[in-house]
Amino acid sequence: MWIAIIILLAIAILQILYVFWLSVTLREARPVRQPNAPIMPTNPSGMNTIPPNYQNPATRIGTSSKIVIVSGLPGQKDIPLPGNNFGIGRFYSPENNILVALDEKSISRRHAIFMGDESLGEFYLTDTNSSYGTSLRKESSFEMLPPGQRERIYNEDVVQFGNNITVRFLLPTATRASATRF
Repeated sequence: MWIAIIILLAIAILQILYVFWLSVTLREARPVRQPNAPIMPTNPSGMNTIPPNYQNPATRIGTSSKIVIVSGLPGQKDIPLPGNNFGIGRFYSPENNILVALDEKSISRRHAIFMGDESLGEFYLTDTNSSYGTSLRKESSFEMLPPGQRERIYNEDVVQFGNNITVRFLLPTATRASATRF
């Protein structure tokens, strides 16, 4: 009986030594799973994989159009709008048309969709059934966007993505106050 206990202890010690050896030798070979900062291109034209509609100047939104980060992403000031139809999500993914990345825990991989027609001056935001939702500030309070329903947005509208990220859209259209005035 003592021989079986000694053999089991020897096997346990060998397994512990093997795990320790693996942790020391493979420590540097592990890939980093989470980025330290948002992965966002500063110049989308320099990327290898660009959606086809991005290169067509007729479908590009004006260069003055952008998303200004109000709060939630320290160190990030503004994001130029990459086109008239793109997704907003947690990670940049051109193959899924996620061209604006907001790397924060409450942002879904495919959080919302931005669609616009600059010639008509109409821009829309649709929440894609994200976990923590998308809210639009109307007057003095935020209103949640119903998932899957397009909501028109105007110049200088403030939108909250998830729990923490608040942005202001600068668009080539009228402000909500001037457009909804009777």
